[in-house]
Amino acid sequence: MPDFSHLSFGAPAAERDIRRGLDAYFIESAAYRNMNTGTKTILVANRGAGKSAILKTMARRHRDRGASVIELAPEDYSYEFLSGAMTREADGAWAKLGAYAVAWKYLLLVLIMKELTKRHGRIRRGAESQIYAYLRDNHRGAAVTPLDSFVSYLRRIESVKLGSFEAGIRTTELQRLYKLQELEHLIQPLSRLCARSGVTVLVDELDRGWDASEDAQAFVAGLFQACMSLNDLSPHLHVFMSLRQELYDNIPALYDDAQKFRDLIEVVRWDEPHLWQLIACRIRHTVPGLSGVGDDECWAAVFRDPRWSFRYIVDRSLRRPREIIQYCSHALEHARQNRSAGGRRIARRDILAVEATYSGERTRDIAAEYRFQHPGLLSVFEAFRGRPAVWARDDLEYLLLDIATGAVRTSREATKWISDRDPDHLLETLWNVGFIRDHSVLSASWAGSDRADSLTSTRGVSTFTVHPMFRQYVGTLD
Repeated sequence: MPDFSHLSFGAPAAERDIRRGLDAYFIESAAYRNMNTGTKTILVANRGAGKSAILKTMARRHRDRGASVIELAPEDYSYEFLSGAMTREADGAWAKLGAYAVAWKYLLLVLIMKELTKRHGRIRRGAESQIYAYLRDNHRGAAVTPLDSFVSYLRRIESVKLGSFEAGIRTTELQRLYKLQELEHLIQPLSRLCARSGVTVLVDELDRGWDASEDAQAFVAGLFQACMSLNDLSPHLHVFMSLRQELYDNIPALYDDAQKFRDLIEVVRWDEPHLWQLIACRIRHTVPGLSGVGDDECWAAVFRDPRWSFRYIVDRSLRRPREIIQYCSHALEHARQNRSAGGRRIARRDILAVEATYSGERTRDIAAEYRFQHPGLLSVFEAFRGRPAVWARDDLEYLLLDIATGAVRTSREATKWISDRDPDHLLETLWNVGFIRDHSVLSASWAGSDRADSLTSTRGVSTFTVHPMFRQYVGTLD
C-alpha cells in the first residue's frame, strides 16, 4: 500500500503553491497555452480559478528559456494610496483614464529598460547607450517602488492640467507628456535590446486591495490600454495582465475597450474532467508509490468511493480549483485526525463531516469577493436561512420582493443597493454570484453540472435551487 503520510493537495494560493512544486503538477490547459504563446495577453477569471498559477508558471518557464521577466505583484500598487494622492476628477475637471494609461506605459517602459540594462550590463556604445544615459540621468535611486514612478508621472500630468499655465503652454506640455516624447528616441534601441533575449512582463492580482474608487478603476483600465499599446512595440516584448471577472464586468471604460480586443482576452473556465485531473496530479506528486499510475488509480487510492467523492465535492463548488483543493484538504485533515493508521483512505463520512466548515468558508468568501459591487451580500444569503432549497420562480420572486421592500431584513449596506429594486434584478445578482442555479440541470451527472455552469441568464428558468455549496451555511430545508 502507498505511503500517504506526505499526501497533500497543495496550497489554495499559487504564490504559496509554487514553492511546493506547482510546476510539477500544473495542468497545461488551453488557457495556459494561449497565454504562454502570446496568442492571448489578458487573463480573466473568477477568484480561485487559477489566474496566478498560470502567470507564476509562465514566469518561471520564460526565465528558464532565457527571457527577461518582470513581475508586478500587489505590494507594487496601492489603491488607497492612489485615492489619497490624486485629485478627484470632479474637483480637477480632468479625465483620469488617459493619464493613467500613459503613466502605466511610462512605468512599464522604465521597468523594461532597467531590467535590460541590468541584464546586459552598462550599455555605452551605439544607440542603446541612450537608454543607459536616460536611466542614469532620470532614475538613479529616484523611486523606491514602481508605484513611485507611476505616481510621479501622473503628478506631472496633473500639475499641467490643473496648474496656472497659459493655454498654449499647457496644450504643448500635455501633448509632450501624453506622447511620452522624452522616451520617443529610446523606443528603437529598446526594441533591439528586447530582441536579444525577449522580455515578459506580468501584472497579477489587481483585485488585492481593490476599493472600486475612480482611481482604482482608472488604474486598471489604464493598464489595459497600456498593455495593448506596448504589445505592438516589438514581437519580442509581451505584457500580460490578469483580471478578476467581477472587475472586468464592472469597469465601464475597461469593458468598452475590451470589445475592440476580444480576440486577445482569455477567460479561464474549468470542466469536470480537468478538475478530476487536477487532484490526481497532486496525489501523484506527493505519494511516491503512485508516481506512475493513471488519474483514476490516484483517486481510488486516496478516496474510498472516488466517483461519489468527486461528484459530491464538485457539486458543492463553482468549478474553481481553489474550492476543490480546499474541500479535499479539509476531508484529508479530518481523516487523519480520526484514524490511527496513516494509510487509510478518505471516506464518505470524512467528506460529510467537513461540509459545514467548507460551506461557511466559501459562503463568506463569495460575499467578500463581491463586497464592493454588492456590499452586505452575506445578509442577503442569510435571508434564505431555514427556507427551502428548491423554489418555483413565482415563490422566489415573492421572497426577493420582500427582501427589496424590507419585509425581510438585510444589513444596512445591502439595503443601499437592493432597496425597491425589481425582483428580477436581485434574481440576476444571486444567479451571477452563483448562489442560485437552475434546478432542472443541476443534476448528478458530469454533463448536467457543466451545463448548469454554462447558463448565463435566468430567462426561461422555471425552478431554482440554492447552490449546494451554500446550503449547509444557510441551513436550507432539502
